[in-house]
Amino acid sequence: MSRPRASLTVTSLLLAPHVEVARRHDVPLDDLYSAHHVEPAHLQDPEVRVPLALVYDIWREMGRGRGEPHLGLRLAAEYDSRRFDVIGYVVASARTVGEALDAILRYQRLLFSFQPLSLVIDGDEARFVTQPPPAGPGTSMPGDLEDFTLGGILTILRRLLRRDVVPRSVRLRHPAPADTRPYRRFFNTEPEFGAEVNEFAFDAGLLSSPVPGADPSLHRVVARHADDLLARAPSSLHFVDEVRRQVLQSLRLGMPTAADVARGLSLSSRSLARRLADEGTSLSSLIDEVRRELALTWLRQADRKTLDIAFMLGFSEVSAFHRAFRRWTGTTPAEFRRAHAAG
Repeated sequence: MSRPRASLTVTSLLLAPHVEVARRHDVPLDDLYSAHHVEPAHLQDPEVRVPLALVYDIWREMGRGRGEPHLGLRLAAEYDSRRFDVIGYVVASARTVGEALDAILRYQRLLFSFQPLSLVIDGDEARFVTQPPPAGPGTSMPGDLEDFTLGGILTILRRLLRRDVVPRSVRLRHPAPADTRPYRRFFNTEPEFGAEVNEFAFDAGLLSSPVPGADPSLHRVVARHADDLLARAPSSLHFVDEVRRQVLQSLRLGMPTAADVARGLSLSSRSLARRLADEGTSLSSLIDEVRRELALTWLRQADRKTLDIAFMLGFSEVSAFHRAFRRWTGTTPAEFRRAHAAG
């Protein structure tokens, strides 16, 4: 049994920059604060944590009839990491891009009570991944917020280097909008929509690039302060969620094994199995759940072939995927697609 998502929180620092924008779009903030038991007067305190569901609801309301398309991209272009107190100064004073991204990943728990950000290095390619959790049943991250989060990280890189950074590729979870030109202008490439994660890929050699505004002395001071804060930061990331994320990452390279997943979590296979048993589940069950969720997502995308989906999910044969899908849903992939298209 997984922990209730209501325990997932973010610092008020993440919420504050968008409250003014929300007011301009006539978002009923007082009603939302009340619904989530948040006292508005406390939002000026960076130590205050607010429910992740409140952030999602604010962005969802901004997306309803606001007449300003692509708000997430516009705000991402204005992104300034120094708004986020000490973590912003750790990032801005880093010597290299790699050190700056390491700081974002290391100190992300100062912003979130979970860990939605990761960096994957595969040969000469690096991928910055944002994989936010649902805040509750039917409360996945709004598309505009996905744009803002991923685009904001790219803006940080561009500002650190004081030049444009063009990703090799960009993938976003939400469906493609009617007009994708703003995405091409912002990212300088055509994103893939309907992906399983939000990510942009870039040349891994960029990680060693020096940051023109680096300040090693300041970096040491603010990093020590950030370490002190990190020791006191709350965390509600459930172990099962960590395993799910590792399974998702491992599926890119084939069917994950217990050794693969345990290695990614710095555990032995025996410790992994024991901790999952303590949570009332197993690795095979979690792999099955992740594959099912991905299958349902991808089969809703008409341009993805069933054959490709089967192999991306680690099935050696399409017939094995068909059997698994019938076990999951009681129907076949083709029947599911027809029903989805009809609905």
